[in-house]
Amino acid sequence: MRPLLLTALLLLGDLAPALAQTATPAESARAMLRQYQEDPARIDRARDLLEAHVAGGAADLPTLLALARAWFLFGEERAKTEDDKVAAYERARDYAKRATELAPNDSEAHIWYAITLGSWSQAKGLLRSALALRDLRKQVDIVLRLDPNNIAAHVMAGSIARELPLVLGGDSKEAEEHFRTAQRLDPRQTGVRIELAQLYINLGRYAEARQQLQSVLAERAPTDRPRWTLKEVPRARQMLESIRDKK
Repeated sequence: MRPLLLTALLLLGDLAPALAQTATPAESARAMLRQYQEDPARIDRARDLLEAHVAGGAADLPTLLALARAWFLFGEERAKTEDDKVAAYERARDYAKRATELAPNDSEAHIWYAITLGSWSQAKGLLRSALALRDLRKQVDIVLRLDPNNIAAHVMAGSIARELPLVLGGDSKEAEEHFRTAQRLDPRQTGVRIELAQLYINLGRYAEARQQLQSVLAERAPTDRPRWTLKEVPRARQMLESIRDKK
């Protein structure tokens, strides 16, 4: 049962007790995390629910992917220290890697491995390493081979092409193409606008960067409202301030 259907049925009142008995831990965790910006402690509860399930011997694909996401979000929103953040991303990475081993042709498993590997590498200060970026690009390429319309993979491919040195395959035109593809696939994915704005700032195209960042602030129906609320709006404001005097 998908999270949206789960939530809709829970609202029907009399069906809630029966549904609560049949929902899997992964489904329950996804339901908890749909609007975690309203209560970030939901991240802790979802993680603990899933960890208890795994401790009981379960290690199915939905549970591993939900755990990777829960630990990733814990690192993003709940970790109190840098060491806690690194440890959370490492747990997320390890669960995502297990998912790729369990289902080597599953694009969601590979994109979560790429996301968590990138987050862990960044927290460890390794993401500026060309080797780390190439390893990350390998995972992204797998995702795009399995699912050419994977939005997160296009965003990551664009970010890698933006950050890699030219001699190692960096390409601002390729980066922009990936970001534009992601925007076409989901026009309300505000994270793409942040990444595209960073590319424009790198290239000195400040008017275009401002346009992207202002559209983040003006968005009223973002695809990922929790992340928009907690991460993207503050970052867009910070980036706008950083280029306030740029022509």
